Amino acid sequence: MFDSSESEEEGNDVPSMQVLKVDWLDMSFMGCPHNIAISGLPGCRFRGVQHNLNVDLDKIQQLGISDTIVLVTRGEMRKYRVPSLLSEYQARGIMVHHYPFLDGTAPSMDIVMDVLETTRRLLEDSRRILLHCMGGLGRACVMASCILQYHNNALTPDQSIFLLRELRGAAAVQTVKQYNFIQDFRTLLEDH
Repeated sequence: MFDSSESEEEGNDVPSMQVLKVDWLDMSFMGCPHNIAISGLPGCRFRGVQHNLNVDLDKIQQLGISDTIVLVTRGEMRKYRVPSLLSEYQARGIMVHHYPFLDGTAPSMDIVMDVLETTRRLLEDSRRILLHCMGGLGRACVMASCILQYHNNALTPDQSIFLLRELRGAAAVQTVKQYNFIQDFRTLLEDH
């Protein structure tokens, strides 16, 4: 077994732990402005990203998050060194709603409909939701755009992307597939 504790103690080539960036989606048009948050993967440790799972989970609890919508696969949880994330959430009393789909892709409409129904129900119960993928930029922002468009008919797809880029940064909505899905969401919803 590889033991890296010696180099970690010395601080050689080990980046310092980072704080989980959590941003609140503005849902004030529904009367619940701080009920859906977006973040990257709590506890993620991969290349330049170094998080401590317990510190991230403490922050999530301090924010009053009651439910999490997890969009990463179990394989990604292993890859990014948080294989027990779902059980860690549950151990802290945070309800898990797992709707995985592959990085860089768009979700199926079945997944979107499940997430929309879950968020609708949770918002009606005044619960606080954390929506996350790996980086909090691709899948989470696609799903956030769908939530925004579903609950606000006046919001255009481009406006939802603009809002998410203002919130999460210019890299929000990462692929052409994701962008096109957001543009086509309402048509896909009508056809579903």
